[in-house]
Amino acid sequence: MTKHPSMPAVSFDNLAIAYGADDIINALVGYVAQITNPQSSRQQIAIAGMQIHLPMTSVPVFHRIRISNPTHHEYSDTPNLLDAVHIRPARVDSRGRTTAGRFDTVLVDIGDGLSSDVSNLRVAQVRVVFSLKDHHRERLFGELHTEVATHLAYVQWFSKFTVMPSSQHRLYKLKRCYIRDADTNYRVAEVIPVNKIRCSIQLFPQFGSGTAPRQWTPDNVLEECETFYANPFTSDYTYGLL
Repeated sequence: MTKHPSMPAVSFDNLAIAYGADDIINALVGYVAQITNPQSSRQQIAIAGMQIHLPMTSVPVFHRIRISNPTHHEYSDTPNLLDAVHIRPARVDSRGRTTAGRFDTVLVDIGDGLSSDVSNLRVAQVRVVFSLKDHHRERLFGELHTEVATHLAYVQWFSKFTVMPSSQHRLYKLKRCYIRDADTNYRVAEVIPVNKIRCSIQLFPQFGSGTAPRQWTPDNVLEECETFYANPFTSDYTYGLL
């Protein structure tokens, strides 16, 4: 992570509008409740979260994560593989031209960090990377504030990996995860420590038997498509994991 944030203060409202972090307040409250009630059930954590009030309306935001991972190739001359995750909203340049936003997908460690089995990994799209100021961390986490990760990420989850990839092309099939109700669908999202992110990962959209929808573009296909295949061939490290 860079020493200084890309944006020193972005309001929660703007994170929802510009970054697509629609449920960041509830996700952050849930994260605080989980950390401060580690032995509680999900229902108890949900009840505890109802008593938590965030002491801020904005947070510092970072637009890039840098990751260094060891190579799996014993003959490689490079001891570490450098990786980057980009998270930035759409912007308009000085000539009035709009540059599309970019919200990369990553592999997240959902286990204990000791096993690289796919059951301990999950794909997510990163919508926001942010930090909490020291006095806010102390107020939210109490005496646990020194143990809490400095940098956090709001992510939207894809489905978990199946036991085995497809027998045809050896790729894992993934879908967006939703909470569905009578009125609308919400993407399943969560706040996690940034250090749980193992690496970036590329997703191929599932095109089906016909032609790709005309509205799909390189800039919006992650938002428009619902089903993907995880590409393990982008790096030696990713290939070793999948």
